[in-house]
Amino acid sequence: MNMTYLLDVANHTGVVTRISLVFRRHGANLHSLSTAKTEHASIVRIVVTADLERRAAERIKGQLAKLIDIFRVDMVADEEGTFRAFGMMKIACTLQTRPQILQLVEIFRGRVLELTPEWLLVEMTGTPEELEGLLQMLQPYGVLEAVSTGPVVIRRSSLKRPKQAPEWELVTNPVAIKASSITTQERKRYGTDLL
Repeated sequence: MNMTYLLDVANHTGVVTRISLVFRRHGANLHSLSTAKTEHASIVRIVVTADLERRAAERIKGQLAKLIDIFRVDMVADEEGTFRAFGMMKIACTLQTRPQILQLVEIFRGRVLELTPEWLLVEMTGTPEELEGLLQMLQPYGVLEAVSTGPVVIRRSSLKRPKQAPEWELVTNPVAIKASSITTQERKRYGTDLL
């Protein structure tokens, strides 16, 4: 079953690595992992899609919620969020097939970026299903190259109160901090528990 995780995390180095390790421990194959800035400079939105059984997905959610730099973890179904992805496709074309390809691109609300006598480059923003639909329709003409991003998601239900940006103290040299003056939780955050 395809699961989508929506994570609001601290904008710190190493957060993505810790998140991917949680999935790796469960043997989950990630379909996509995308990061995006949010309204707060100190918070990044990470969207992870993976093929998982429901039970394993719930365990992963619980383990992600325990990580220090993660503020919120949600598993989002298609009806609970607005999903958008970006894709580009290079399609082989001739003078005879170009009008049909352009018509398909227009139907899917895509845009032509480059046009040559042998191929055209198309960009499109839409749901992952719409991107896949356009790609399937263009297959008979010859897809020379195709890439797409993972989805970016916004929850449809709003939070009860506005999310406040966390107050982070920037530590440029955690080694210089005296080990006796910080708590165990701070040592984990700054990585000084490994010293």
